[in-house]
Amino acid sequence: MPEVLTIQCDQALPYAPEWVHLVPAGQITARDGRSFVNSVPEAVIEAFEANGIDLPIDYEHANDNPQAKLAGPIPAAGWIKELAARKDGIWGRVEWTDRARAMISAREYRFLSPVLMIDKHTKQIFRLKGAGLVHNPALHITALASEQDPMPNPDFMARLAQMLKLEDGATEDDILAALGKHLSAKPDPREYAPTEAFREQFEELAAFREEKARGKVDQAIAQGVMTPAAREWAVDLCMADEASFDTFVAKTGRPYAHLFKENKHLAGKPPSSETRIDTSPEVQLLCQQLGLTPDRLI
Repeated sequence: MPEVLTIQCDQALPYAPEWVHLVPAGQITARDGRSFVNSVPEAVIEAFEANGIDLPIDYEHANDNPQAKLAGPIPAAGWIKELAARKDGIWGRVEWTDRARAMISAREYRFLSPVLMIDKHTKQIFRLKGAGLVHNPALHITALASEQDPMPNPDFMARLAQMLKLEDGATEDDILAALGKHLSAKPDPREYAPTEAFREQFEELAAFREEKARGKVDQAIAQGVMTPAAREWAVDLCMADEASFDTFVAKTGRPYAHLFKENKHLAGKPPSSETRIDTSPEVQLLCQQLGLTPDRLI
């Protein structure tokens, strides 16, 4: 087992974010001159996942101070629930306690210092033990975003990369570049429909269907299939189910055909007082529908 050396390094905290930058990538030099290497962040993450427990964030590294442990319980400021490797190093997802969140917001604590285990000879980081809220920074680490500029969630970025059909391992810069290209490119006509054009087509089709239905109904009325009083009902039926309307016309026959034929004997002549009133069943049925008496139809 390699010898280990515990290193503490620090990062400014303008507020209590969910994701924090724990370890920079590559060669690292602390403010006190010590240096070490984070060239295999995946190994650190694998060790964390294999351990299977959350890592504590305490106050002033009390968890690594034997005297502090003897003095009594050491409260946690938060728990590191997840690690992720990014282009600029290792990031951790933290669940803060209410107390720690309030202290950070009040600027009572401003720096986060992770505790790392390194190989004493190679200076290679191989494990993250936890972290602590501290006052005195030791390491130069990328500052966290402010509340007005939150860091992107790795899960969100991964989903975005999948939507953009990028290969696994795409960096944040790759994803943003692909997104910009996608937004500025002309849409693929195979993957979208011009809704405005289709709306106009649907409206034109509806107008055409209504015009066609009214034409068929007017023809049916002229042939004596029905009276004008039934026009709107017949138009609605024809538009909703043209086949049902055609069946209705075929089965009904022409019961009112004689009402729409010109009387050659009376053409151009006023009706005579001796005109005979038609009391046939068809006329009586028509009078019932129109609310008239037979003599009013002359």
